[in-house]
Amino acid sequence: MNTTATTMTATTSGAVSCRVCDSTETHWLCDTHNTHSKTVTLDHYRCRSCGSVFVGNQVDHEELAVAYGTLDSDTYYAEIGEENTRKMLDSIADLKALGLQKAKLIDIGTGDGMFVPLLRDAGFDDISVHEIEGCDLSKVKPLVKAVYQDHDYSTLPDASFDVVTLLDVAEHVMKPQVLIDTALRVLKPGGVLYLHTPVVTRTDRFMHVLQRTPGLGKIGRMWQSGRTSIFHLQNYTADSLELVARRAGFPDVKVIVKNELSWPVSRYIQVYLLKRLRLPKPFAVFFLPIFYPLLGSNFFNANKGIVTARKAG
Repeated sequence: MNTTATTMTATTSGAVSCRVCDSTETHWLCDTHNTHSKTVTLDHYRCRSCGSVFVGNQVDHEELAVAYGTLDSDTYYAEIGEENTRKMLDSIADLKALGLQKAKLIDIGTGDGMFVPLLRDAGFDDISVHEIEGCDLSKVKPLVKAVYQDHDYSTLPDASFDVVTLLDVAEHVMKPQVLIDTALRVLKPGGVLYLHTPVVTRTDRFMHVLQRTPGLGKIGRMWQSGRTSIFHLQNYTADSLELVARRAGFPDVKVIVKNELSWPVSRYIQVYLLKRLRLPKPFAVFFLPIFYPLLGSNFFNANKGIVTARKAG
């Protein structure tokens, strides 16, 4: 293995601590090539304690900023727009079911701010947002009460919000526990954390086996490069999500998992298989019968964890 960020021993349990639970009982899965930042080789691990799968390399804010700067964000958000809207509307329905429509809400990691107008249309009118410094939030500023921008959540006021939403944010952060600790800190007593993030699935575990299988290892590694990467530093499990929430101090935690894709299955086949095998996009139709159950079903690929946690009153 060759990485500019850190040196790891693939065969030694405990060489790398789990990003999620800090356990040193970790197992090296594979390495993948990274073209988005200075760390050329990414090492992927599974935690034997909490089950999370994560990138073990040490990275910092500067490197992540470089990596995200290589992406065409406008194209990305346009491609996932339809599915993203559906996911966000489902989230709004969940928040309404909890009776939170009139709550003071902050959306941490708001991205392009797409969630904000949907919230406003649904009757939520006390909304704040948070993003890293440098992110352009000019489009949402007229729609929200406050905009907070920093790299360490230091600008967020204590005990100020009834709801914290984290939609597809927890997989990106370097220190997951700090994120969830922050959510608890900024919530008022009795406030609610609502979180979406990717989780490890049966399909993932099947691919972990393929990674060690002669002749099929490349398929497993290609899959892993789309699941954990410089952009998705960790995938959780239901157990590890509950663990970080309870460690933060949330006494009441509910976690459900379900299948939730950002693209149609054919698009995943084109991007993560056909493109890398240099096969034409129309070939996706031949792979659909194999990959649809692995990607599009709750049984094999319940890939999204949804957490509802309430702060003590």
